[in-house]
Amino acid sequence: MRRLDDPYYRLTPALDSGHLDRGDGHKIYWEESGNPQGVPLLFVHGGPGGRNAPNYRVFMDPERFRIIQFDQRGCGKSEPLGCLDNNTLQHTLADMEALRQHFGVDHWVVAGGSWGSTVTLAYGEAYPQHCLGLLLVSLWLCRKQDMDWWYQGVETVFPELWETFASLVPAEERQDLRTAFSQRILHGKDTELAEKLAKQLYLYEEGFMRFDAPLAPPPMDNAVNYGRIFSHYAANNFFLEEGQLLRDSHRIENLPVVLITGRYDMCTTPNNAYALYKRLHNAELTIVPGAGHNPTELALSREGVKACVRMLEKIDVR
Repeated sequence: MRRLDDPYYRLTPALDSGHLDRGDGHKIYWEESGNPQGVPLLFVHGGPGGRNAPNYRVFMDPERFRIIQFDQRGCGKSEPLGCLDNNTLQHTLADMEALRQHFGVDHWVVAGGSWGSTVTLAYGEAYPQHCLGLLLVSLWLCRKQDMDWWYQGVETVFPELWETFASLVPAEERQDLRTAFSQRILHGKDTELAEKLAKQLYLYEEGFMRFDAPLAPPPMDNAVNYGRIFSHYAANNFFLEEGQLLRDSHRIENLPVVLITGRYDMCTTPNNAYALYKRLHNAELTIVPGAGHNPTELALSREGVKACVRMLEKIDVR
């Protein structure tokens, strides 16, 4: 029996899965589910360094959407795991285009949360002609101010968490933790320390992602890979020019854009979504009370499910 407060759709199995060989050493893992005749929707996972999960499908109506998910380069079931060569945002955007062609899709809805929203927005600005609409949850613009908040500003709200994180590098380097961590994780000769720092970076983010205290410790099986890939992207400014995503937002001015963010999101703070919203006449923004960053928490989940329905209405799908 379904609970009255359960906002989710039933979790359907994958209809098909496989790897798309990109010819440069990377093979991108993909899964297809839902209705093969439904509205195509590409779901983009977070990170950088995260991975796809079947449970994300419960946000989307399997009767109305043709759901395509994939693991980004070096992530999840994509091969080779953890590879940083030929691993940039621009490579990921090209992978998404290759997936679109592989599935024979002319236009699709593109959706993502956190870093996935960054990738989704960048894809929409690069290929607006292939997008029906963009669904952006917990938008992250990856500006310098956003990076400064992530590495330094979180101390304001989580001083004890930040202190544990920062304590792994010398005191004189703690004013620039992005550089301190990235240099040691990616280029340090002490591999044991590099692994320890990668794990700590993962735990640091896990520590401020939720509005409510988690019921169990975070899984650690992807912690080192997450920390390495995240640091690779952070060291390269996430392969974006400063302010690029806002600057190029005019390219999606004719697309429906649905934005959802938690009022108390300490990871990708609400000013990210608000800044894009103010630039677009066609955007809809919901700031969710009592919500943090994690999309699986109920307050944000409810709005995520509603947003998928509203997107169908906006693209006039009956």
